[in-house]
Amino acid sequence: MATTTFSGVARSYGGRNKGVVSPGVLTMSVNVSGDSAQTSGGDAARMRIGSSATAGELFVLPKGAIPIQVVCTVAGTASDTVDIGTSADPDGFFVGAPTHTKGTITGAAGALVTAAGITTDQQVYIDASAGSPTGTVTFIFTYTVVDNGRSGESQPELS
Repeated sequence: MATTTFSGVARSYGGRNKGVVSPGVLTMSVNVSGDSAQTSGGDAARMRIGSSATAGELFVLPKGAIPIQVVCTVAGTASDTVDIGTSADPDGFFVGAPTHTKGTITGAAGALVTAAGITTDQQVYIDASAGSPTGTVTFIFTYTVVDNGRSGESQPELS
């Protein structure tokens, strides 16, 4: 099966005509993993695309991204939580995401989650939070991107 990647913002008019209704930006999801015992934004705390905490492409959110939720799909080995954010703000996207229950949904509540989206591309990190989780944990990380809703116009540069 072919994989298609493009750099544009994907929008839908919900079956209506352009100019009649405002377009909606589509959400995107990435399967990501991290070592739930990591702390303080070191190299080992970088989240990766796929099911491995140590192999695969690094997970980097694009400028303008607005995280929405993470869903735990492969639980770690200890009953605890992790934070997900950046090296500068370890809980910037998600605070206290459970690592031990498959199917648990955590909404984005960190300080970096704003209507304006993130201002630069950001490497995503996992942080053991205040607990003692262990093992690789895998999430479906869902986000959208900033869109001005104007038909046929390019997106403004974020400052």
